[in-house]
Amino acid sequence: MVGMTEKDWRGRLAERVAEAVRRYRNERGMSAQALADACAEIGYEIPRTVIANLENGRRASVEIADLLVLAKALKVPPIALLMPVGVAGTIEVLPGQEVSIWDAVTWFTAEVPLGDEPSEGTIEAKLYEFRLHAQVLSAAQKAVEFADGTRRTLSMVHDPEQRAINNEMQEKLDDYARHQLKDLRGQRNDMRKAGLVPPALPEDLAYVDFHIDEKGDIYPLAR
Repeated sequence: MVGMTEKDWRGRLAERVAEAVRRYRNERGMSAQALADACAEIGYEIPRTVIANLENGRRASVEIADLLVLAKALKVPPIALLMPVGVAGTIEVLPGQEVSIWDAVTWFTAEVPLGDEPSEGTIEAKLYEFRLHAQVLSAAQKAVEFADGTRRTLSMVHDPEQRAINNEMQEKLDDYARHQLKDLRGQRNDMRKAGLVPPALPEDLAYVDFHIDEKGDIYPLAR
C-alpha cells in the first residue's frame, strides 16, 4: 500500500510539472518542437516526443536534468515547474502531505521567516548569508552607479557657485558609496570566516576583494 502511494505521488508530481510546462509553453507561444529546439540550444536534447509524452501523461516521472533544462528553455526558475505558485493554494509536497503552497516553497528554498536568523551551521544559515550578500551587493552597485552618474552630470556645470554646491553633494554621494562598499567587503569577509566561498563579484567591483596599502601596492584579501 505504501509503495502504491509513493508511485501515485510520483505520477502526480510528474503531472504537476507537465501542467506547468504546458502552461508556460503556451504563454510563450512555443510549440513542443520549438521547446525541444530551445533545449538543444542549451546543450541538452529533450526530443519533442519526450515533451509530448510528458504533457500527455505518458511519463510517470521527471528527471532532474530535464526539469532544469526545461525551466531554462521556458525562462522560468526551476521551482516554477515544481510549485504552482499563484495557481493553487495547497500542494501535496510529499506523499499524502498537503501543505500551503508558500510553506512548500519556503521548505524547498530553505527560507526563514523575515526577522528571524537561522541556527548557526545549518544549510538555512548558509543560504541566509548568500541572500544577505545579494542584498548588500545590490545596494553597493546602485550607490556606485548613482555616484558615478551624478559625477558625469555635475561635471558639465560651469557656474562656480553651483559647482561648489554640486561638489558638496558629490562628496556625500561618494561617502555613501564607500560606506556601501565597506559593508560589501565586510559581508564577504564574514562569509569567509564562516568557511563559505563568496560569489564572484561583477568585474567593475572586483577591487572590493583587494587591499591597497599605503605604498599603493595591491594585495588580494585572504580567502
